[in-house]
Amino acid sequence: MSKTNSTIELAKNDLRVSVIITCYNEGRYISAAVKSVLNQTRQDSVDRIIIVDDGSAADTISVLKEIENFDPRIQIIYGAGGVGLPGQRRIAIAESKAPFFAILDGDDLWAEEKLELQLNLVVKDPDVGLIYSDFYTFPDGDLSAARRAGVIDISGAEDLAIRYFLRDPPIIPSTTLIRRTAYDACGGFDAAVRVFEDTDFYIRLAGVTRFGLVDRPLLYKRNRNTSITGGRTDLMAQHAFVAFKAATQNPRLLPHVPARLSERARKLANQRFLARDFKGARTLSDFALRLRPIQPAAILSYVLCRLPEWASERLIRTVFAKRAAVVVSPKTDATKAEGAR
Repeated sequence: MSKTNSTIELAKNDLRVSVIITCYNEGRYISAAVKSVLNQTRQDSVDRIIIVDDGSAADTISVLKEIENFDPRIQIIYGAGGVGLPGQRRIAIAESKAPFFAILDGDDLWAEEKLELQLNLVVKDPDVGLIYSDFYTFPDGDLSAARRAGVIDISGAEDLAIRYFLRDPPIIPSTTLIRRTAYDACGGFDAAVRVFEDTDFYIRLAGVTRFGLVDRPLLYKRNRNTSITGGRTDLMAQHAFVAFKAATQNPRLLPHVPARLSERARKLANQRFLARDFKGARTLSDFALRLRPIQPAAILSYVLCRLPEWASERLIRTVFAKRAAVVVSPKTDATKAEGAR
C-alpha cells in the first residue's frame, strides 16, 4: 500500500492510535522503546506518544528530556512518584484522544510491523476490542537469546470471560492494541490493583468485547532482575486476590477459581524450577496439585519438581536450556517468566 493510499485508509476507518508508555527508572532502555514506535511501518497511524513517569531518578529524567525532542507527537507527563503502573496507564489513557491505544512498557521493544499487522486485523474484524500477539522474551543485554513464548489463541472462544479466566494465553500488555470504547465499557485499569493489574483488566474486558490474535511475535520482552513483582513472596496471594475479585464481580467465574489458581501455581512452580529454586518449586507444585489432583499438567510439574537435584540441573542445562536462559533468577518478574511453558 502506498503512503497516499495508507493515509486515505486511515482517514476512512479512523485507525488513529495513541501509544501509552510507562516509565520508572528505565533510562537505560526507554529511548530504544520510543524509537521502536517511531520505526513502525505504520507510524503514520500514531496520533500521540504519551509517556508517564512515576518519579524516576535524575538520570532517567535527563533521558526523558532528550526524548521530548525526538518527535512533536511525544508528550511526557512527569510525576512525583507513588502512582503505580495501573495509575500511570490511567493517566496516559485519560490524555489520549484516539479511538485506539497501544501499551508499551519502557523497557520493551516493538517489532517494526506491530501496529501494521494489528490494524489490518481491526479492518478485517471491526468488532474486536483487544488484539494481542505472540512475543519473544530475552535476558537483559542479550537479544540474541530471544525465545518465542508461544501464546494460546483464545480469539474464537464461545465464552471468552471463562476461557481467559481458566487459561490466559498469556497476554502481555506491550503486545496489545485496545479499542477505547471497550476500555471505557469495562472500567479500565484498577489503580488499586498493584500486582497482576493487567490480568484483572483483561478479565473484565473479556466480559464486554472480543479478543483478536496476530499469531506472530511482535514484541521483544526484556527480563530484568528488578521489576514490580521481583522478590515478592506473596504472588499466589495476589493471584487469589485477583481471582476472587473477578468472581465477586462475575459469579459465573466462582466455580473456576480453584482451576485458575492451580494453573497459576503450576506456572510459578515451573519458573522457580528453571531458576533453580527447587524448594519453592516443590511448594508451589504441591499447591497446584492439591487444587486439581487429576490435572495431568499439575501432576507432571509435581513430579518434575521432585527429581534429585543432580537430575534437575542436567535437565535445566540440556532440555530446558533455552527456557532457563530468560529466567535469570528466582526474583525475576514472575509474570514475565510465566510465559515460558
